[in-house]
Amino acid sequence: MKSFSIAALTAALLAQKAAAHATFQDLWIDGVDYGAQCARLPLSNSPVTNVASNDVRCNAGTSPVVSKCPVKAGSTVTVEMHQQPGDRSCSNEAIGGSHYGPLMVYMSKVSDASTADGSSGWFKVFQDSWAKNPSGASGDDDYWGTRT
Repeated sequence: MKSFSIAALTAALLAQKAAAHATFQDLWIDGVDYGAQCARLPLSNSPVTNVASNDVRCNAGTSPVVSKCPVKAGSTVTVEMHQQPGDRSCSNEAIGGSHYGPLMVYMSKVSDASTADGSSGWFKVFQDSWAKNPSGASGDDDYWGTRT
């Protein structure tokens, strides 16, 4: 079984968060809600302003997690996103307004999640970017990764 740190996943989502102001709230693996057991969750929905800093890979003010999530080859990993930290209500819009943009998810394999800093190699596990809507009259009708 391979286990992966979700620090890199969180960092990848931070770039999306900066554009959409939604935050990574909980992690699901094969239908099991792992919450924040093995992921550094953002403390706010404020964007990371210095993309050259370590905050882009581990977020601002977070602490290392104490455990790793059991992600086996072929597992389904689901990220739950909402507008504000701690808000898991599905009645609130997860990505507000017309904040459309691409979505890319990266992960990083680590040996110790309690000391990992996100500097090890990352690999992409998901991408949903842009596609033109063939029947749309304007760019607002196009398909973006963050548009439902």
